Amino acid sequence: MNTTSGPRRRPNAPHPERASLDEPTVPTQRTAADVYGVSEDQVHRARIAVARNSLDSDDCRELLDMLGLIGEGGDPPPVRR
Repeated sequence: MNTTSGPRRRPNAPHPERASLDEPTVPTQRTAADVYGVSEDQVHRARIAVARNSLDSDDCRELLDMLGLIGEGGDPPPVRR
């Protein structure tokens, strides 16, 4: 357990188990047909990124809501509409 006080510090480098050499580091170029489309995978990856970088559950929920990544009452999130 960390006995120091103060804000939690995040590592500068990605976690070695999460980094994959097979995954491209730069997204592929989008075509005109999918400029306005956001895939379910993109939404999922964005949610994971927000969750990993949030301070707590309230922070996570607020950020997801601001980014339009959570829907209400079973509706799709705003980014998917």
